[in-house]
Amino acid sequence: MSEPLPVMGGSLRIGDAERDQAVSSLSEHFVAGRLTQEEFEERSDRATRARYADEVELLFADLPELTQQGPRHARTRVGPPPPLMMLLPVLTVGLVVSAVVLTAPWILWMLFWVALFSGARRHKHWHQSRGQWAPGHGHWAPGHGQGPSRG
Repeated sequence: MSEPLPVMGGSLRIGDAERDQAVSSLSEHFVAGRLTQEEFEERSDRATRARYADEVELLFADLPELTQQGPRHARTRVGPPPPLMMLLPVLTVGLVVSAVVLTAPWILWMLFWVALFSGARRHKHWHQSRGQWAPGHGHWAPGHGQGPSRG
């Protein structure tokens, strides 16, 4: 059986997950303004090449511990939404209508003629059972306006 290799400085070997975590922590320190761009790049490069935990710990020797904070929640707004949010549906409808008008104006003409003919047909009441126009709608019907009725 082979003997285990001696551990450098008593430190344990690290894997990809630990190296990725180190780079992630360094990026949080960079975002917080604790590291310059050059320092971040240098330390990130050293973290990706690290093989032992001691090498990674040295990268954080002069940095404070990161506190575990939950996800930052946005401040909830009290009151009505901003005016732009109230106008957004109207602006969206206007955008869709203008897109249709500019790209396919024939659709508007088609809708115009459909509305014109459907409106004209809706106002006439033809009684097919008697074959005459309905009384009371200003249309001709037998017995109305023809003089004295015959009894």
